[in-house]
Amino acid sequence: MYANFRCRNLRSAGVVLCCLGLLSLGCGQRSIHEYVPNDAAARAALTTALDAWKSGKAPDKIGASGPAVQAQDTQWRDGQKLVDYELVGPAPAVAEDPNRRYTVKLTLAGAAEPQETIYIVVGKDPVFVFSQTSYQQLSGQ
Repeated sequence: MYANFRCRNLRSAGVVLCCLGLLSLGCGQRSIHEYVPNDAAARAALTTALDAWKSGKAPDKIGASGPAVQAQDTQWRDGQKLVDYELVGPAPAVAEDPNRRYTVKLTLAGAAEPQETIYIVVGKDPVFVFSQTSYQQLSGQ
């Protein structure tokens, strides 16, 4: 169990380092906004990730065509089954964070009713899809 916990933390640390690497590229002549996917690409990545979860795939085994998609969601990682989802629409922006945010209603196995969750989509290739909880844990918020 300890090895599994450590492995998950190492993967999470790798994702954070990749995101920080992307952000540091913006410190030169490039803007962080160059690494924010457009709405269509962000929605496609989010849908790809949620479809993979719904079909029973692991978050690190999405296998998207086109830009690579990587997901970080604590419920998914912990084995919670996704029965269905509804992409409600864009979530309110957060000051000083240009990443795309979407509200999604998740229907989880055994849940009495759907739960609303915010997902944050970061990067262009690869594209990272984070649940808000995972995003906050990884960014130290």
